[in-house]
Formats: sequence, structure tokens, C-alpha cells
Amino acid sequence: MSEQSSLQIKLRRKGGVGPNTNWHWEVQDAAGAVLKSGSAVGEEHKAFATARIAKEKLEAASGE
Repeated sequence: MSEQSSLQIKLRRKGGVGPNTNWHWEVQDAAGAVLKSGSAVGEEHKAFATARIAKEKLEAASGE
């Protein structure tokens, strides 16, 4: 049904605790090159959702 993406998300905790946790995320291609990076503050699932949205936008741009 869905196709496999060659992009992957890397998420690292940079500091803080609980709702003040600082996360750094990167969207990488299959070769490990960073296509987009950013940071988010909050819980892990919220930081991952931010990175997932960036990944989906990159996939949509490459699909056009």
C-alpha cells in the first residue's frame, strides 16, 4: 500500500527534563547526508512529530 521512504529521522536529546526537554532532529537520506535539521522543545513524541512533518514535506517536494 505505502511505499518505503529512503529518508530517516534521527532524534537526539540535548538537555532539559520533562516539558522543557530540548530535542535536536535531523532528516537524513539513505547515504546519511542531512537534508534538514531543527530543534524542538517538549516531550519526545512532539519533537518526533515536528521532524515527521519536515520529512513528509521533503518527500512531497521530491515526488513532484
